[in-house]
Amino acid sequence: MTNVQLQPPRYQTAQRSLALARVDSLIGKAFSLVALVSGGETIANALPQANHFNPWVFYGTLGALLTVQVINVFNFWFWSASLMGYVAHGAVVMLLMVTWPLQDSHINEVPLEQKPWIWWATGIASMAIGFHIPKWWAWAYMAAMPMVWFWIRTQPSGGSASLGEAVQETAFATLFPATVVALAQLLRSSAARVDQATIIATDAAAERARLDAVERERSRIDALVHDSVLTTLIVAANAQNEEQQKAAKLSAELALNRLATAGADVSSNQTISVLSFFQALGESILRIDPRCDVSASGATAHPLSPEVVAALTDATAQALSNSMAHAGRKATRKVRLKANEREIKIVVTDDGVGFRPSRVPKNRLGLRISIIDRVEAIGGRVFIDTRIGQGTSIIMEWDVR
Repeated sequence: MTNVQLQPPRYQTAQRSLALARVDSLIGKAFSLVALVSGGETIANALPQANHFNPWVFYGTLGALLTVQVINVFNFWFWSASLMGYVAHGAVVMLLMVTWPLQDSHINEVPLEQKPWIWWATGIASMAIGFHIPKWWAWAYMAAMPMVWFWIRTQPSGGSASLGEAVQETAFATLFPATVVALAQLLRSSAARVDQATIIATDAAAERARLDAVERERSRIDALVHDSVLTTLIVAANAQNEEQQKAAKLSAELALNRLATAGADVSSNQTISVLSFFQALGESILRIDPRCDVSASGATAHPLSPEVVAALTDATAQALSNSMAHAGRKATRKVRLKANEREIKIVVTDDGVGFRPSRVPKNRLGLRISIIDRVEAIGGRVFIDTRIGQGTSIIMEWDVR
């Protein structure tokens, strides 16, 4: 018999996020486009007020604001989607507001009926920083922005608005971005719960596959031991002469050696064969996706370490889970399990929408940590073959030593 103690995968300590990463990506893309539209609105309201401000400061600050808005479109759509894009946007707007007196030309005051052009940038800036809540400085920024606007609006360079009008605009500058940020946080919270449920389901499937592999290996070795002892008893029972008695003795010695080997396997914890592993992994795959086409070839009795079994099982389960989440509802999947004297190869293929590996965000941990890093940690290799509209293949290889 075997008694294999498999350790939990180390990568479970890392927070894997699939749905959350997708929501963050959508929020970033939406923010960049809304900010760009807001920039157009800001220009439309700023240019008619140009003669009321110092031209050098006016055009310099307006240009800086539009520049950061355009850069964020590239950041969230084509680059790494760095969260510093939010910080940069908020920082530029706040710097512009606290230096607002430099805008004043001391020649013409802004007419009372006109809001200063910076008004159209305040809400978007508060949203940008608000996406970083619950960090303390995000709370501080969202509280400071309305107060700075109140100060600007009551100044001559801000139109010298009445107290009531300034309070009303300040309330709007507080509530509108706070509402949008609250909705975004609710979306992120829901996505995080989806991620947690996916993690639990995937880990449960992987753990069951590992336990099944151990149980199958135990049954296999039990059968070998049983057959050896039974053969010895049959030979001994039929021994009629000295030569047959010698054969019975030899059979008994072989049975004892096999028993000793089985005992050594128990203590070495390296007794899961490729055959047992493939059988258990195949059943686990079908539990995750009953429609999946699973096939195995070349399964042998070659022993695998618990670390290898755990890594390949978890990576396969994660690859299958990723496909089900991202390949599309109509996608079908195939898993090919192959083994020979040199290597083990597992190929997870779907005919879904495909993706561009270079566009996968760095925080998409399901691919990097749960699959690639997990397999590479045991000395294996992962290859990704994917084309937009033509599906994806995740190929995992591990050299038999």
